[in-house]
Amino acid sequence: MIFTYLAKRLRRHPSEAIVSAAIVLVIVVFLIGLHAARDDLLADMDRAYDTIEIRCRVTSADNSRDYSLPITEDYVKMLTEEGGELYPYVKDVFLLETYGNATVLPIDTPPENYYGAPGMDVELHMTNDPESYTVKEGAEYVYKDGYSAADFAGTEPVCMISHLLEPMVGEDGTVIVRVSQGTIAMKMKVIGVYADENNTVFGAWQPLVDLIATLNWKPNVGSMAFTISDNRKLDVAKAILRDYYVPASKLNNDSVQLGLVVDDSLFVDTITVYERSLSLLNVVQTLVYVLSIGISFLVAYLNIRTRKLELAVMRSLGTRSVALYTEVLCEHALFFLIGGILATVGVMLFGMMPGAEQMKTIGTFMLCYLLGVAIAVAQATSGKIMQTLKGKE
Repeated sequence: MIFTYLAKRLRRHPSEAIVSAAIVLVIVVFLIGLHAARDDLLADMDRAYDTIEIRCRVTSADNSRDYSLPITEDYVKMLTEEGGELYPYVKDVFLLETYGNATVLPIDTPPENYYGAPGMDVELHMTNDPESYTVKEGAEYVYKDGYSAADFAGTEPVCMISHLLEPMVGEDGTVIVRVSQGTIAMKMKVIGVYADENNTVFGAWQPLVDLIATLNWKPNVGSMAFTISDNRKLDVAKAILRDYYVPASKLNNDSVQLGLVVDDSLFVDTITVYERSLSLLNVVQTLVYVLSIGISFLVAYLNIRTRKLELAVMRSLGTRSVALYTEVLCEHALFFLIGGILATVGVMLFGMMPGAEQMKTIGTFMLCYLLGVAIAVAQATSGKIMQTLKGKE
């Protein structure tokens, strides 16, 4: 019976169906577009979490320098060795130690003359990434084809030199570096040059550590930096790190005080923008829900007012109020369904496939829409039947 009545209503008053369905169509398309914008924002925010590097730099306790620090082996181990207290929170630990004076020998120096042969005095830095420190801040690093800073983390004896040392490079692309505290030297592959007025050599960390270990000399780390392993756990990582670096260390009975600079400003600013945008979209969606109640109330009320006599006659003939409510709600639910289907088909034609979350949003909108209709029906039919009939006599 209800479906027969609805069919008659659609034939007799198609304009009501068109207006209602058009309103639903517009709002559904808007909500789906809102969801698409939210999905794009969430995807961009995930990429920001995964790609923005948060660099942490160890400094003196007063933050006055980040070199020549008393960083002991214990500090390095708790960052680099599995099981270390800070190991789960960091990655890409960068180390640098200024070994001190060394000598770059002429490339034709035979091995038996490494100890006594004259050469050019240089400052030797051992590092697994020469670009991670402010020691040569602002210098332009130029790598040879096929090489990068990542090669300093390997076991191949590679180095980067000041442009002043280029005349000391042999035809095979190597330089001979002699450690001044002993009789040993190493041929190192030059993989890059930087502009600097000091005779400085950056050498790969592990090969030089192995070489110098033969002198029974164990280097301490003078500079250290690292990145946060999971940006989503930044607050947890900062709380853990703060116990060790600010203002004093838990190690060595607090005799060694080290500070820590966490360069997270770019990350925090970026995530804040995304979070504010997502909050704004949530507010807009809530407003759409609220407005849909008002819009559906207005549309339904205006439609029902023109039918008050019809509804009063139906009630006088014995139709129960519940049945009238059901008929009007089903009528507008049908209008909603028509508009929702047209909107869904339309957005699918543009390659936007509504997912579970979008359908949940549309369902919430439908409940709000029908709530407005229910309020309108109650308001429009609240008068007494006889008064309505007499008013139309």
